[in-house]
Amino acid sequence: MGGVTVMAARSIPGTDVRVRRGRRQDLPRVSAMLGAAAAASAPERMARFFRRLLADLGSDLYVAEDARGEIVGLVAVTYARSLIRGGRSALLDGVRACGEPAGPLLEGLLLVAEERARRRGCRRLTAWVDPDDVTLRAALLARGYRAEELLVTELG
Repeated sequence: MGGVTVMAARSIPGTDVRVRRGRRQDLPRVSAMLGAAAAASAPERMARFFRRLLADLGSDLYVAEDARGEIVGLVAVTYARSLIRGGRSALLDGVRACGEPAGPLLEGLLLVAEERARRRGCRRLTAWVDPDDVTLRAALLARGYRAEELLVTELG
């Protein structure tokens, strides 16, 4: 996926938050925000995974920082070539927003994901949403996403 351009940090309207590309030194704050028990039990493995994720040209991780420099949100997008659909597709792998106002922050993170997918030449952005995440589901439906069939299994 040559020619990948990096988005400059940008502000989210209606908030004091700016979104920027994730960096290695963000791992402790991202883990704390996600409540990642894996990072506490195997910090070297989590750090290695995080470094690989950030270096992977097949994915993007953006973090949202408030005026104090606290990470208050993140969005992760994974890209793949699709033989069936033709061209590239993107998967909204995760969106998290905490604090107030969550609505504008979540909306801003979704805009970043959509913008990145378009710039990468994707024809489709699919979102996997945890069944308990009614806030994200409502935000996606409000943006025009539609429910389609997505079958999921855990592999171990």
